[in-house]
Amino acid sequence: MTAERNAAELTDLLAEQRRVEHALRVSEARFAGIISLAADAIISVDARGRITLFNSGAEQIFGYSAQEVLGQPLELLLPERFRGGHPGHLETFGRGAQASRRMAERQLIFGLRKNGEEFPAEAAISRMEVEGERVLTAILRDVSFQKQVEAEHRFLARAGETLSSSLDAERTVASVARLAVESLADWCVVLLSEGEHVRRLEVAHHHPGQQELARALREFRIGMNQPFLAREVLVRREPLLMPLVNPEVLESMAPGSEYLSLLRRLEPRSLMGVPLVSGERLLGALVFISTRPGRSYGPADVEFAKGLARLASLAMENARLYQSAQRATKARDEVLGIVAHDLRSPLNSISLWTQVVERQIQKLGPPDLQARSQESLGSISSGCRRMSRLIQDLLDVTRLEAGQLSLNASPQTPASLLREAIDSAGPEAAGLQLHLEDPEAAPPVLADRDRLLQVFSNLLGNALKFTPAGGEIRVGARVEGDQVRFHVRDTGPGIPPESLAHLFDRFWQANRTDRRGAGLGLSIAKGIVEAHGGTIRVESEPGRGSTFSFTVPRAKPR
Repeated sequence: MTAERNAAELTDLLAEQRRVEHALRVSEARFAGIISLAADAIISVDARGRITLFNSGAEQIFGYSAQEVLGQPLELLLPERFRGGHPGHLETFGRGAQASRRMAERQLIFGLRKNGEEFPAEAAISRMEVEGERVLTAILRDVSFQKQVEAEHRFLARAGETLSSSLDAERTVASVARLAVESLADWCVVLLSEGEHVRRLEVAHHHPGQQELARALREFRIGMNQPFLAREVLVRREPLLMPLVNPEVLESMAPGSEYLSLLRRLEPRSLMGVPLVSGERLLGALVFISTRPGRSYGPADVEFAKGLARLASLAMENARLYQSAQRATKARDEVLGIVAHDLRSPLNSISLWTQVVERQIQKLGPPDLQARSQESLGSISSGCRRMSRLIQDLLDVTRLEAGQLSLNASPQTPASLLREAIDSAGPEAAGLQLHLEDPEAAPPVLADRDRLLQVFSNLLGNALKFTPAGGEIRVGARVEGDQVRFHVRDTGPGIPPESLAHLFDRFWQANRTDRRGAGLGLSIAKGIVEAHGGTIRVESEPGRGSTFSFTVPRAKPR
């Protein structure tokens, strides 16, 4: 019985041993499968720093096969500048109390691919004892794409700020080229299409001491019918990608030996170009050149460059439209000035002869003719005055635009200014109540009296025009710091909110069918106030009237 029992127990032990061995093999296979399929690089080194484990993720990231690196020192995978101190760091960690470090606990490290390209990585490291020998295992995650995306976003933000900072198209695009050589390229060339010719607006470079080569490239004249660097981008209006620039390709881009010599001095290794297009108009192209080993452009780089080109094209088109608008505005103002000056002479003649005719009729004409002509001649005189006012407004607009409005400033008391403004507006205020709020406490202001009265005339004229019969208009002044604020308040219908932003624009009228003015009064008032160093504003609600107010600096005591 004892022998049988022992045999049964031995059988059970052997069966258990086989089960444990099978489970161990399954576990090892599962572990090996996990390690081999992991996207991150998993690398183990022994106590001497020799690589003992190099999974497929490491092969993909570093570009080496496992057979090439097993048994090699770990420094093979590090940039040259980090190799000297790395064994000491491993030794310190191996003897320390901490058995592992997670990725979030360390700064970025840098690895070195087989092709010589450096890349940033996050790393975790652990230590264990295997059969009495210390083994260090590191897990590395390549974050170069993540860092590249973050850098591209920062670059596009900076480029957008640069492009929107000026309406000089050429200067802003040239600034973007100089930004590009900080991270995206070693050289950036901006080409502008000018009919049959191509102009290099900017040749920016990253390397110091290349100013002479950049100047030579910028000044070399080329035509669209000649071969030149990235000509296909302008001809086809499509992006160009050359991951590797070989000597034959370089020769095909040169119209002659002199230009080819310049291109060879660039030593381009990779190249891409994108067109600058606005609608159907070809503006030019951006060309990016890499001269660094291991830095080869790919489709993702082209997509980024296309986004940058869209920003640059939009900025160039906006600048072109702005400059066209400026030229049109200048031409219009010149015409207005000429017309206003030319109209004054015949208008003065009409006014003068109207007065002569009126005196002759009053002196020699029969009583019935004197009575009949009085209204007609009065209408002619009134029309002359309105015409003279419009001409003066046109002249003031051109002077304000040119910054040539002259001021004869002197201390003026707000009370006398307001009284004169009220007196001048009195004859037109039939059916309305004009109130002068007590301005006696307001100190003198430094102003051109005639110009300020012109501002009051425009503001009161608007209030009189829009306030219905029985309404009231109040004018006054109060101290506001080192300025005095004047106001004109009415009980008219108010101003719609959508119109408030345009009230001080030239030639703008809320009611286009109202021909009682040219839409210049408020614009001129704003220009006069700002020429004094003040500001003007309006507060209004539909149905509750409007308040126009402006500030003028106080006169300093002598």
